[in-house]
Amino acid sequence: MTRFAIGITALALTWCCGSTALSQQPGFGWAGMHEKYQQFRTDFHRNRLWPHPFRAQDSAAVMRFFDVQRDNGWRLHNTLGAGMFDSNTNQLTDAGRMHLRWIVLRAPEERRVVFVLRGRNDSETATRVEAAQLAISEMIPVGPLPPIYLTDQDAPGSSGAYQTTINRAMTSSVPAPRLPPADGVISGSSTGGGDSP
Repeated sequence: MTRFAIGITALALTWCCGSTALSQQPGFGWAGMHEKYQQFRTDFHRNRLWPHPFRAQDSAAVMRFFDVQRDNGWRLHNTLGAGMFDSNTNQLTDAGRMHLRWIVLRAPEERRVVFVLRGRNDSETATRVEAAQLAISEMIPVGPLPPIYLTDQDAPGSSGAYQTTINRAMTSSVPAPRLPPADGVISGSSTGGGDSP
């Protein structure tokens, strides 16, 4: 045998022994090649379909912003603000009771949460919360009651007395309906024939 043939034989034996040893280790050999092929195939299709696999994550990130805004809107709507309590006794007014009734009985189940605006001091706040709790327990005598939370943000709007005053002032200042004054010449009319002045 020539040196060349001996070198080729030694190289082939080394490769066979080395590939057998490598095939027994995880991630090498035919099993490793299959795993690498599957990973290559997955990466190929993911890259080919980009950005579609990731649009759901982007959509969810955008929709989370709207969820926060929706929650804030419901919180403001379910707030019993300063106009819902009597300024002297801190008891619920009729408007406050009607609004509380809507929250407790007609709002969607997951949105039946009451927010009470904090008062000027702790005793005023405690009186407001107690008035709300008593009203809720009268509306729902049996079963779980909706939770009550304190808030520092008043609901937009104003008291019913103020709105009534504004509405009456606006209604009383409306001028009486009048037709425009006649010019003496009626356009477009005919007097039956002949000469008309």
